[in-house]
Amino acid sequence: MAERRPPQRAGDKLALLLGLVPYLIDEVRVSVADAAAQFDVTPEQMRALVGYLTGTGDPGPDGLYLPQGLFDIDWDDFDERDIIRFRNAPLDQRPRLSSREAAALLAGLQAVSAMPGFSERADVERLMTKLARGASGEVAPVSVQSRTSDALRDAVAAAVTAGERLRIDYVTTRGDREERDVDPIRLESVDDVWYLRGWCLTRDAERTFRLDRMASAEAIGPAEEHVPSTTDAGELFRGDAGDLLVTVELPASALPLLSDYLGADDAVEYEVDRAIARIPLAHEGVIGRLAARIAGVGAITAPPEARRAAAAWARAALGDGE
Repeated sequence: MAERRPPQRAGDKLALLLGLVPYLIDEVRVSVADAAAQFDVTPEQMRALVGYLTGTGDPGPDGLYLPQGLFDIDWDDFDERDIIRFRNAPLDQRPRLSSREAAALLAGLQAVSAMPGFSERADVERLMTKLARGASGEVAPVSVQSRTSDALRDAVAAAVTAGERLRIDYVTTRGDREERDVDPIRLESVDDVWYLRGWCLTRDAERTFRLDRMASAEAIGPAEEHVPSTTDAGELFRGDAGDLLVTVELPASALPLLSDYLGADDAVEYEVDRAIARIPLAHEGVIGRLAARIAGVGAITAPPEARRAAAAWARAALGDGE
């Protein structure tokens, strides 16, 4: 018995038509069955929708529906072969992306396609092709570069997907080189840096590892399952006992400058109109970026090694020697 579905409401029908038109234009030639499956309707409902479309179009500047302003399909294909193909689709006002907008979206999709579970998805590749084709100008070639080698990231991503334990050769925030066994939980990217969140068997605790500090990563067998301590990407970076606690003083009104560095549990004190923030940093390499963020409005006041690192960064930025 053919599947019976409830009749469509007017709002649902309108939404279907709004999605159906660009789909049919983009597919060029598609079977009724495939189009029905794409929009989760029966073939009979799809034929009715196509029939409705052929009575609509662009009324033109005078408000008259002329033949060239109506949707028209190849009726021989439709009636004899159950194929939908437009002969005329009056959509002169198609939205177009600027070449810059398309390039920005393509860059984001390239970053997404590098993540586990997305690299093999054909729909991401198709969307990138459509974006390039739909731009109003030629899109400059886009390449999202990472400081992590593709081979290493691919190895870590494969372990995350397959649930494999990793043995990593890792350089810690203090510069010590260690071998760690890690059960991967999640691979995440912040800006252009990739991080592996996993359960470190060496520390018997959840840890976050930068991929660009890994010399190698090797799958060594099945991993145990671990529930992440948080699913919020904004809480990915939690302080570690070995972090450097840096004190920053600045006007309270300028505290938003530290939003990328301050966690929900980091200490902030207020003295009249001044704010004193204590921020745990994983390594001294971050201090230069922190100093640049507050340049001219605030200062790093402690500890001494943080002040020296900020001063060294400033001298390097100015091109001065030690």
